[in-house]
Amino acid sequence: MHMSHKAGDKMFVDYAGKTLEIIDRESGEVIEVEFFVATLGASQLTYAEASMGQKKKDFVESVENVLLFFGGVPQAIVPDNLKSAVTKSHRYEPNINETFLDFSEHYGTTILPARSYKPKD
Repeated sequence: MHMSHKAGDKMFVDYAGKTLEIIDRESGEVIEVEFFVATLGASQLTYAEASMGQKKKDFVESVENVLLFFGGVPQAIVPDNLKSAVTKSHRYEPNINETFLDFSEHYGTTILPARSYKPKD
């Protein structure tokens, strides 16, 4: 399905796939990490990073990192319905996590969660 996006309009964010593993060089300990991915809708410019988890703190840090990497803020951030971003998903009025909502207000952007159970969105 082809979807057209305006430049600077939306940035899509989510954690992808299974957990990855990194190895601490000093101790040799294997640490599981989450794989955070963000993509701009129009250009398909993609950012990815390993995150220690999917907790609210980790998620907000990753979104801030991507904004710094892209060098700007989109009009809307579209997260999947993960608990770090959306506390309660709803078709018309989802509840956005308060910390993430404060983050979006600080950066002057909007949060538009993807519809529940609609992966093609």
